[in-house]
Amino acid sequence: MMMCPRCGRENPREARFCMACGARLSQPCGACGTENPLGAGYCLTCGASLAGAETTERRIISVVFADIVGSTSLASRMDPESVRGILGEFSSAMREEASRHGGTVEKFVGDAIMAVFGLPQAHEDDPHRAVRAAVAMQRRMAALRTKIGEVHIRIGISTGEVIANPKAGPAGEFIATGETVNFAARLQQAAPPDAIVADDRTRAATHSFVRYTPLAAPKEGDFANRPRWLVFRAIDGAQIKRLSAPLLGRADEVQLLLAMYRHTVENRRHHLVALIGPAGIGKTRLAEEVLDALSRGRRPPTILRGRCPAYGDGLTFWPLAEMLEQECQISESDSPAAASEKLFAAVDRVCAPHGPEESRAVAAGLGVLLALESAERRVSLPDPREGDDPGSASTTLFQSLRKFLKAKADSVPLILLFEDLHWAEESLLDLLEQLGARGIDAPLLILCLARPELLERHPTWGQHVRNYATMSLPPLSTAQSHQLITELLKGESIPPDIRVRIQAKTEGNPFFIGETLRMLIDNRHLVRDAGGGWRWSGDPVDIRIPDTVHGIILSRIDLLPPLERRVVQDGSVAGRVFWLGSITAMGLPAPEALAALEHLRDRDLVEEHASSTVAGEREYAFTHALIPEVAYATLSKTMRSAKHLRFAGWLEGVAHYADEFLEVLAHHYEDAWRYRFETGEEAQDTARKAIHTIRRASARAKARWTLPEARRLCDRALRILHTAGLDTDVPLLLELLTDRCEVVKWLDVPDVVFEDTQRIVDAAGAAGREDLLARAWLNRAFAANDRGRLHEAEDALQRAETLFRSLGDRQGEAETLEMLGFTTEDLRGKLTSAGEAYRRALQRYGEIGNAQGVARTSVRLGRCLVNAGEIHRAEQLLAGALQLARQSHERISEAGAVVGLAIVAHLTGKPAAAVDRYQEAIAIYLELGDLMGAASAHRHLGMHHLRMGAVDEADAALQRARALRAEYGARSESAVILRGLAEASLARGNLLQAAEYAEKAMRAVSDFDQLAKATHGVTLARVRASQGREAEAERLFEAGLRVLEPSEYVVDLALALLKYGEALLVLKRRDRAAPVLRRARDLFAGMGCAFFAREVDARITPPVPSAGS
Repeated sequence: MMMCPRCGRENPREARFCMACGARLSQPCGACGTENPLGAGYCLTCGASLAGAETTERRIISVVFADIVGSTSLASRMDPESVRGILGEFSSAMREEASRHGGTVEKFVGDAIMAVFGLPQAHEDDPHRAVRAAVAMQRRMAALRTKIGEVHIRIGISTGEVIANPKAGPAGEFIATGETVNFAARLQQAAPPDAIVADDRTRAATHSFVRYTPLAAPKEGDFANRPRWLVFRAIDGAQIKRLSAPLLGRADEVQLLLAMYRHTVENRRHHLVALIGPAGIGKTRLAEEVLDALSRGRRPPTILRGRCPAYGDGLTFWPLAEMLEQECQISESDSPAAASEKLFAAVDRVCAPHGPEESRAVAAGLGVLLALESAERRVSLPDPREGDDPGSASTTLFQSLRKFLKAKADSVPLILLFEDLHWAEESLLDLLEQLGARGIDAPLLILCLARPELLERHPTWGQHVRNYATMSLPPLSTAQSHQLITELLKGESIPPDIRVRIQAKTEGNPFFIGETLRMLIDNRHLVRDAGGGWRWSGDPVDIRIPDTVHGIILSRIDLLPPLERRVVQDGSVAGRVFWLGSITAMGLPAPEALAALEHLRDRDLVEEHASSTVAGEREYAFTHALIPEVAYATLSKTMRSAKHLRFAGWLEGVAHYADEFLEVLAHHYEDAWRYRFETGEEAQDTARKAIHTIRRASARAKARWTLPEARRLCDRALRILHTAGLDTDVPLLLELLTDRCEVVKWLDVPDVVFEDTQRIVDAAGAAGREDLLARAWLNRAFAANDRGRLHEAEDALQRAETLFRSLGDRQGEAETLEMLGFTTEDLRGKLTSAGEAYRRALQRYGEIGNAQGVARTSVRLGRCLVNAGEIHRAEQLLAGALQLARQSHERISEAGAVVGLAIVAHLTGKPAAAVDRYQEAIAIYLELGDLMGAASAHRHLGMHHLRMGAVDEADAALQRARALRAEYGARSESAVILRGLAEASLARGNLLQAAEYAEKAMRAVSDFDQLAKATHGVTLARVRASQGREAEAERLFEAGLRVLEPSEYVVDLALALLKYGEALLVLKRRDRAAPVLRRARDLFAGMGCAFFAREVDARITPPVPSAGS
């Protein structure tokens, strides 16, 4: 079934028009005649543009469906003319209430009405308006029953995203479609008579103003288990329950306003002050802080408050009427006569010095504000109007108001607070200017709070008034925002990354911060703790824009002229920063774009940067991060796709030389494809373009050694390939799998490499891609080496070398030789043979001019020489490799060379130099985003500290290494880190923990990696000796030394002998320990490691007892 977007009636799927209201359920293509879904921008068959596509937007609105209960029964019981009269009364009343609350009646369908709030103009309180309009509809219907009999209605309200044409008017044409409309219709159908039922999003936005009770949701159907709420009652004058915090970051503004007040009082001259700032910046909070301070002073002023409503009837002087009611203590329940009596009494008290006649005339003039002269509330007041001059009434009002305010301020300082003056009508603005222009010689401060829209509509307002001042409120700083979040939540419980994301999204707007936290509370990501504060629930969260904040920003965008609004939308495609060229690429001529941008600068929505990241292009940025986010959300998916393609084409044209824009291009091509795909197109041409650009971006990320980012890009390319149905393009699939293998082989995920290379091996031959087959075997060798599978690695390397040689691929040959050296070194322990393979690889890299390959392999060879005990040769080679790496911008080789030189410094007794080198390498790895490299460097640093006797520093470095691996997402613990932690625990004397770490290290080593088992077994043996388990220790030492003796790993052998000697000393076997330690000392001395040799000597020669001991 297909639900009608206009009336909610279900129709057969093949229907082209609704059988209930006649609305179209599809739109035909003018070029080929194909029926397309409503809201589609281009034909699904021929791709032609569909009428109205340019004006279709995605909007968040509130939809109200109201329907007469039992209309069929009504028609059967009454004459058709009577029914028509009832429906006419109903339609008129419902339209009036919707319009009065700022809504638009989208359509009448028989006895049902659909009204929308948020079209064509958005407001931050659209859900609240919708609920209040629904309540007003109920009241009107109750009043109508006295005229038309027992007729009842039911109402449904839903808030959410729709596809809409914001330019459509209220004449009955189609405006909105989507699940939100359908759900509102379904809620109305399920509502009890004379009831209002709202969805969960409406309730969340209005629960501080409205009391709700839950309704049971159906278990089946399109909207099964969706929460729904019965409106119990709306609360007049309710305030939103917000989190509380002291005023932050406004000390200067508070003092300035207090100084203005003192100047007003001391000089007895009125001041008009406009406090200007965007919604949520804290204008009202600042004013309240100042007024509260003044109220607690020695001579507190009289403070009268009035707000300019955003919607409703008879609002011209509404805030003045509110102020007068406060001064006269008039309540809504007062009769006209009672109100008149209170008005006379209050004015008489204030104006008594001027005599009763003056007081009576002033009261008569002010009575207009309270509508006391209207037919409904007429009382015996002198007619303030003179003759038929239309301006005489306003003149009389002005004169009466001026006299009253002066008389009041003469007796006690007076402050008039006007809130939301940006919604004021022209007459009120003119009246306030006239009051200022004429001047009032009395301590009167008129404080006006307004958004920038006031001065956009009236740029010169207030400038001709004496003693007029404006004050603009800036956003909070990052530190102030941090403090505000802490104060609102009564602590630092929120995770740092969530806090940073909130601060980045809200950019110092206190209201935005508070609303975002309130949304997290409503969604139970923040929950109350026992101390009355808030704690994070631990749930992952995507921080979206709260509906209130979205409405505030969209209302500002909706008020823009069409040209400026389009520029904002076009700019949002690029993000926070955009360029003049990117706007013109969307089809707008440069002069028009520049003119619009100048106006947007004046409105403080955009700013121009002094310099540009794109050469020759003027660069702009939105003044708040949420402006482009909200503007972009209005674009239909069809328009998003088209605009992303245009932006990408423009960027390629102007920045084709700049690799740093590759990821930006990849993002835009991917989004262009995704939105076309989501609207029903395969869009394989765009998918191929996206894949091509993502591959280039991934290659750049790999070259910069930002491997996690390169991995994510590879995965994205493969997802697009599969989703777009391009799996049949086998060569492209194999290339993408190869790309991923080239990245993930460095990331400790051999399982992915095994899986991908197997797919390549199975298909590359048939596809005629022996080059990819050779790469697959080379990458498989990497994975086998990581798993400690020596024979599998050597077999894969032999296959790869044969293929590369037959293809004449010398680069591939060099990489294979480099990998052969690493496998021979790592798994066989044959360092001489490994060195020969590295030197052959160096020769190949040199022949083809691959400086990066030379640098990388030189580092490998240098580290190999260190392991072999050729320390001074290694130091020379590593110093040369470091210089070459820096010249060729091979940062990962630079970091590897620095680590190698740090190890040399450690072995040769230069501890300060070793620490500096390790810290330098860690900084490089972190800059590159290589968490695994940083973890390895921290591990080496920890072992250095441990050997120097700094156990606390060693433990901290090793734990940091462990944390970095966890942050990266490593699937298993690192055996070498666990071994280091075991030795640190042993140094502390914590034998239980040392044994636990050592045992875990042994379990973490592959059964195929005999060298690793030997070194880790020696550490476990050292622990067992300290535990007194001598026999087990002896067996482990014997097994480890049996592997290390023939391995050419001289440093590891020397360290193993040192540990064996230490263990024998612990076991009171000094006679056996001495020869073992002497052999370790000789090995260290032969390597030039005098520091370690002296350390061993200290263990061989026992300390001489002091005299008298």
